[in-house]
Amino acid sequence: MSSVSHNKPKVIIDCDPGIDDAIALVVANHFSEIIGITTVAGNVPLEFTTVNTQSICELLNLDVPIHSGASHAYSKQSVTAEHVHGDTGLGDLLLPKPENKIVSEHADNYLIDITKQENDLTLIALGPLTNIAHAIEKDPAFVSRIKSITLMGGSAYGLGNATASAEFNIFADPEAASIVFNSRAPIKMIGLNLTRQVQMGIEHAKILSENIGNRVSKSVSTLLYSYQNLISSSTGNITVPMHDPCAVLAVTHPEFFTFEKRNVIIELDGIYTRGMTVVDERKSSPPINCDVGYQADSENLISLIVDAASTKN
Repeated sequence: MSSVSHNKPKVIIDCDPGIDDAIALVVANHFSEIIGITTVAGNVPLEFTTVNTQSICELLNLDVPIHSGASHAYSKQSVTAEHVHGDTGLGDLLLPKPENKIVSEHADNYLIDITKQENDLTLIALGPLTNIAHAIEKDPAFVSRIKSITLMGGSAYGLGNATASAEFNIFADPEAASIVFNSRAPIKMIGLNLTRQVQMGIEHAKILSENIGNRVSKSVSTLLYSYQNLISSSTGNITVPMHDPCAVLAVTHPEFFTFEKRNVIIELDGIYTRGMTVVDERKSSPPINCDVGYQADSENLISLIVDAASTKN
């Protein structure tokens, strides 16, 4: 693994835990300075994504403000993924009822306020982009106060998982995604075409489960077993992609990723393509609005995830 020394970037994390969100929080806690966390409905309803975030923070001894946010998409519809993450979002992982409290139920206001108070912030978006779109609508200058919005969502090449052409986070709220991509924000897109290159499975879960005395390591092991079991029941896959951890590592370890500047449009109306991220690969494309991730150094990224989960806090 690279021996490059890293200064920890300051990040805000907008998330919807979710198994891979939980692993991403473990990775972010190890490699970044988390200033605050906002929650959004996505993989499971908001009540679960928020409690899961509180519980994971307690597991990590992470004392940061947590603000819950949007409970539904702009369309008022709710798209969830219990078949991938389990009924409450964390598969078979059972954590104690959290004692910490959320600070507010207004994630969008927090995003606006914290970017006025702190400089050099990166916003890492791991779920539907609803909270961020609300913040942009309330304060369009919000996007000028952040280094980037690095998001797990979408895909180049028309790859989908919620539908044949749409990735889940974008499909869950395409209108919000369209607002974000049209906002002139500095965006880095970590899509399915990249995250599917970074696969973990039972082999890694066993390594982590043998780390006696480390609750975080054993918890991530349980998450990996759950993720693999839930996904393989429908796909037969023996490994699972590390979607959300890739978005975190793209901020903390960008040297392991390859990006290209592209124009990306969110399809809102297609019968078969609603929620698709239309990535223009033409040399004479419209104005660039996104750095799209194409390649990931899987071996080094997996080592980083294992290291983050194995190191005692």
